[in-house]
Parts: sequence; C-alpha cells; structure tokens
Amino acid sequence: MRLSDHDLLQLTEEELLELPEEVLRRLSVKLLYDLKEARERLKQTSRNSSRPPSSDLPWDKTNTGDEGEEQQQGQNEFAGVGDGDDDHALDVEDASKTEFEEKTPAEADETQPAKKPEAATNDTRKAGKQMGAPGYGREQKIAITAEEHHYPKNCVRCDRKLKPDAAKAYTAFETVDLEWADLNKPGIHLTNTKHTYYETVCTCGHCTQQAPHRQVSHHLTPTILLSEWRLVGPGLAALIVCLAYRMRLSRRRTQEFLNDWLGLAISVGTIHATLHESGAAVAR
Repeated sequence: MRLSDHDLLQLTEEELLELPEEVLRRLSVKLLYDLKEARERLKQTSRNSSRPPSSDLPWDKTNTGDEGEEQQQGQNEFAGVGDGDDDHALDVEDASKTEFEEKTPAEADETQPAKKPEAATNDTRKAGKQMGAPGYGREQKIAITAEEHHYPKNCVRCDRKLKPDAAKAYTAFETVDLEWADLNKPGIHLTNTKHTYYETVCTCGHCTQQAPHRQVSHHLTPTILLSEWRLVGPGLAALIVCLAYRMRLSRRRTQEFLNDWLGLAISVGTIHATLHESGAAVAR
C-alpha cells in the first residue's frame, strides 16, 4: 500500500478538487495501485489463495451439496409429523397454559429473570484508556547504545521533498541485538538501538509519517508478518534459531539461557514469534 490509513484520513473531496493537475495525477496513480491491491485481497478465498476454508464467508461456501442435503433432511423431518401427533401437541400446549395460569403472582415473578440495573446516566468518561491509567510494557530497562532517526523524504500527496528540520517525532521503539565476537574484541554483548519515527507537515497541508516497513512473509504463510518494528534484532534472532534447532532447546530452555547467560528477559511468545518469522524470511 502506497497510502496509509493516516494519509487517507487527511484526504477530502474539497482538497482533491483544489489540487493542481500534475499533483492530482500522481496522487491518482497511487490511489489506483492501492485500489487494485485492495480488490485483489477482497477476492481472495480458499479456492484461489492459500487462505484456509474457515476464512471464507458463510454465504460463500463451496460445499453447496452438503447444504442442500441438510435442508432436504430438515424438510423431511418437518413433513414427517403425522396428523395423529397434532392432538398430543395441543394437549401439551393446553397443559402448559393451565399450569401458568394456576401460578400465583409471586411465583410468576420468581420465574422471570432479574432485571439488570440501569447504567448511570451521569457517566461522562470517554471511550478508551483513561488519563492516569497504568500502561503495559517491558519491565526490563536496557541502556540505549545507539539511536536511529527515520524521517519522511517526500510528501505523499504532492511528492514535494520534505526537510528533516521541520519533522516531529511521533513514535519510537527499541531493538535488542547482539554484537558478535571478532579477533580484536572477543566475546559477545547486547546492544539496544532506539528507532525514532518522525512526521512532517508539508506546505500543502498534508502530514506525512515515516512508518516501519511491514509485509506478508509469503503467500503460503499469510498470517506471519515481517516488520521492521521488532524487539529482537537479526543477530539475536540468529542465536535464538541456533539454540532452538541446532542445540535442540525448548522455548522455555531458550528463555532460561538468554536470562542466565546474557541477562536478557524476553517472553516465550517473543521467542516463538522470532522462530516463525525467521523461518518465513528464509523461505522468501
């Protein structure tokens, strides 16, 4: 996708009508490519892609023969009720009516489900996370050894070059990696690089954000996403793969090794995702 959700939210009909012809043409090409890609994704089913059959829409199933048999079976069961059973059904209905009428008002009230208390109408809290609520993140804090700054180069709407001086940071993350040993400096040690991403407001009024690259790993593994936004760097990922497949350590043992020998605390889920993403990256 050439335009992100952040870019599309800023585009309005009035702004498009006021754009110069050359700028509008370049923007239309980007919108055309995104529209084609979105249409291709919408048309993907289990019959023309690697998506599982469970991801198909309920009304777009391929097993139409089974559905016809189930409908025919249901009609047969409904049609199998004989005339002699109608009198028995009426007797049961009359008996239930009589039993309900004989109940006292107190007993009738007990059988009804209790009503839930009405929500307070004076609650003025906004949706989402409240101001002052505790956040969730990594409890282990590692000293930052390097920083990388990512600036947008061109405006998404008018393709004008953007100056880094006018950029403003809007998000950041840290990546933990390993520096491998060499002859001059034996041993390995951890590094922690802080990646900061910036956004810049162009003279045309559009705010362009530099976002980490993300893409699907392979058409056979559509659920595994390769992204620059990650905690585990390539060197650390190589060590995790070695421990899991060369040393035959389990996810839990790998977690213990990293904690005991490197002083790094990461979850089993992060180790599991690293192994899957590493395998998907090699398969490309």
